[in-house]
Amino acid sequence: MKNQKYNLSELIIFTPNIDHGGVEKNLFLLTNFLSKKFSKISLITFNSSDKKYFNKKVKFITPKIFYDIKNRLIKNLICSMILMKMVFFGKKKLIFSFNSNLYATILAKIFGAKIIIRINASHKLWAKNFIKKKIFKIFFKLPNKVIVNSVDLKKEIDKEFKIKSKCILNPLNKKKILKIKKNNKKLFGVNQKTFKILFLGRLVDQKDPFTFIKSIKKLPKELDFKALMIGSGYMKKNILKYIKENSLQKKINQIDFTPKAVQYLNQCDLFVLTSKFEGLPNVLLEAQFLKKYIIASDCPTGPREILLGGKAGDLIKMKNSKLLSQRIINYYFNRKKNDYNRKIQLGFKRLNRYDFKTNCEKYFNLIKELS
Repeated sequence: MKNQKYNLSELIIFTPNIDHGGVEKNLFLLTNFLSKKFSKISLITFNSSDKKYFNKKVKFITPKIFYDIKNRLIKNLICSMILMKMVFFGKKKLIFSFNSNLYATILAKIFGAKIIIRINASHKLWAKNFIKKKIFKIFFKLPNKVIVNSVDLKKEIDKEFKIKSKCILNPLNKKKILKIKKNNKKLFGVNQKTFKILFLGRLVDQKDPFTFIKSIKKLPKELDFKALMIGSGYMKKNILKYIKENSLQKKINQIDFTPKAVQYLNQCDLFVLTSKFEGLPNVLLEAQFLKKYIIASDCPTGPREILLGGKAGDLIKMKNSKLLSQRIINYYFNRKKNDYNRKIQLGFKRLNRYDFKTNCEKYFNLIKELS
C-alpha cells in the first residue's frame, strides 16, 4: 500500500538525543518498520553516528556541527531549528516525536503540522514538581495524539494530566534476538558452573546502579558468582571508584554499552533491574524471551505489568539493597525448584501481547488516521 492514499507528503521522526536504551530500540524498530510503509520518511537527530541502525530509505538529517556538543538543551534547540525549517516549507507533514516533545509540539502548533508524541517513562521522572506538572497539563492537550507504552503508564498519565492517551505496547523483535544471541565465547570470563548475574542499563540515577552494587557487596563470600554491569552514563566514574574502594573488582565487572548486549543476557543466570522509574523496559521482555529469571524493583511503571504482579519473577521494594541481596541468595540456592521454573515459563508464555508486527501495525494505523 502506498502512502499517497493517506494524503501524507512526509513523516518526520523527531529525536534529538539517542541514548542507546530501551527507548532507542523502539525508535530503530519502528522507524525501520514505517520506512517500508511510507515513501518519504525523515529522521532528525543530533547523533550522526547512529545512521547505521536505520533503513537506507530513511532520510537521516543531522546538523552540520564541526565540534562535539554534549549539552542536551543546545542539541534540542538546533534540531528544533531544522524541524522548523521543514514544517515551514512543507504541507501535510506529520511529526512523530520520541523525545524533546515540548519543542516539537510547539513548532507543530505554530506551523499547523500534526504531531504524535510518545511518552516512555513515568511522569515522576520528568515532572517532579508542581510547576512542571502544571506546564505539562497544558502541554499534553496540544498534540493530536499522546502514545504511552504500558497499561500502568496510561493509567498514571491519564489520571495525572486529565487526557486520554493511547497505549501501544513495545514491539518485541524475537527474530532479531535469536539472530544475535549466540556467542560461543565465555562473555562473563568464568566457567559454566559459576553463577552469573547481569545488570544491563544506562549508568544514571533513574536506573539506580548503586543499589545493585551494594546488594552484590552483601552477598556471602563463599558464593561462586560473577556480576556484570553493562551500560554507559555519567555515573560510571563514581561506580568504578566505589567498586575499587570496596574491593569488588573480582566480583563485579563493568563494560560500556554494546549493541550485542543480548549475547550477555543469553549467558547470564539471573537478570536484575533496580530502576526508580520506567515505562515498559524492553530488557525485561528480552530476558523473559531468553527464559531468564528476573528480580526487578517494583517501580512506576512497567516491571509489575511485565512480571504479572510477581507471578513471573520477583518484585522488590525500590532502593532496598538488603532485600535484593536476600532474593539473589534465595534464587542461587533454590533455582532448580519448580516454583522458579514456573515463573520463567509463565513470563515466556505471556509475551504474545508484545508481538512485533501487531504493535508496529498499531502505530501505522494511528498515523493513517491522522493523515
